[in-house]
Amino acid sequence: MAAAIPLSLLVLLLLGPGGWCLAEHPRDSLREELVITPLPSGDVAATFQFRTRWDSELQREGVSHYRLFPKALGQLISKYSLRELHLSFTQGFWRTRYWGPPFLQAPSGAELWVWFQDTVTDVDKSWKELSNVLSGIFCASLNFIDSTNTVTPTASFKPLGLANDTDHYFLRYAVLPREVVCTENLTPWKKLLPCSSKAGLSVLLKADRLFHTSYHSQAVHIRPVCRHLLGAEADPVSCI
Repeated sequence: MAAAIPLSLLVLLLLGPGGWCLAEHPRDSLREELVITPLPSGDVAATFQFRTRWDSELQREGVSHYRLFPKALGQLISKYSLRELHLSFTQGFWRTRYWGPPFLQAPSGAELWVWFQDTVTDVDKSWKELSNVLSGIFCASLNFIDSTNTVTPTASFKPLGLANDTDHYFLRYAVLPREVVCTENLTPWKKLLPCSSKAGLSVLLKADRLFHTSYHSQAVHIRPVCRHLLGAEADPVSCI
């Protein structure tokens, strides 16, 4: 029997220093997208993407005005000197044999990996504090992340956004495969959107339907990108 397979992405783009000489800086923007794809098995994949672009220097202290970018995450970037943050909550397993290549690379449960700025002196301490705060924001068990389930990959990961170096000392990765994804995770995720679930494509994300599908994944990706290339409507990945 055919079923819908929802995937939800919240992509937050921080404009990097490429192109400061432009006469006009791009304004903050929000772009919503829904792609419905028939799968070889007869199922349907629905990919929701909410992309927020913010032209702001979050690394400096004292940022107080938040228009489209979620304030809770903006404060984390500033406080913990984050370069990139990638977090996903996934229910089920992507069946490549029947559905084809996955739209998202995410394991079952909760996955978190973070690149810190090279100004961070105690990465392990910042990583632990960050996971505890994220646990509260997303109503998840990320506070169980510790030294026993944290690794520092040296070859398999690289920054997805604008980066001048790839010193893996500032990278931390953890996964909680037993994390149960439920409504308590979806509600705070939708609250990160400017209109929450009151307007836009997010009104289609109904918990009673999402969590009765064969596969469901929701993610947050924060990365810096080039200002001048985005002004030309280029793919953010192209300015790495």
